[in-house]
Amino acid sequence: MKNTKRHPAVIELLGGAPMPASAVTTTTVSSPTPQKPPKRPRKKDSRSPRLRYVAALIVVVALLGWFTLRLISGNDERTQERIADETDTSETAPTLDVTPPALATAPTTETDPTACRTDLGDQKSGPGVIAAFEHAYYVTRSGTAVRALTTPDTSLPSKERIQAGIDTVPTGTTHCVRITPIAAGIYSVALTEMRPGQPPAQFPQTIATKELDGHWFVDVIN
Repeated sequence: MKNTKRHPAVIELLGGAPMPASAVTTTTVSSPTPQKPPKRPRKKDSRSPRLRYVAALIVVVALLGWFTLRLISGNDERTQERIADETDTSETAPTLDVTPPALATAPTTETDPTACRTDLGDQKSGPGVIAAFEHAYYVTRSGTAVRALTTPDTSLPSKERIQAGIDTVPTGTTHCVRITPIAAGIYSVALTEMRPGQPPAQFPQTIATKELDGHWFVDVIN
């Protein structure tokens, strides 16, 4: 057999020890079974503990931020739902079954003192008896009713003469009287008479009233 001299690199690759140059092989050498290459050493983690800490801190902060946003959004949704429930009065608002005071009671004879009056009037005040006097003349059209609203010793005509004057006024005539106080019991009166088919006529008057036994009467008309 011919001597075989292997290259050192081949010997190292096969894992054997180098043979001396004078060694002679008398047997046939079969091809060696390839061996698994040696495992490469695992690289050492070059990251420092500080970097790992920072990364963990970032993750924790991100989770806390996400959790906080969820809480805030949940509170906002509940708040909006509560506001919507409170403002939705179409179903929950109770219906008040109460008649307004102005409609629950009958209108009184007290009116705006600056208004032009056409009401029934009363004998509770000077303006009240003046309004009643004019109402008896133009609406009731009764000389007796008119004379009953005057003082016993008044200078005004009798009920018969008052009735005669009423009869000259066309039926359907309306009136309006504006009463302004001048002094105690004395009033400036603007009487407006509106006859059918004619323009309104105004009669300025000064009327003195008097209280007798808790009731007011017309005393003098100028």
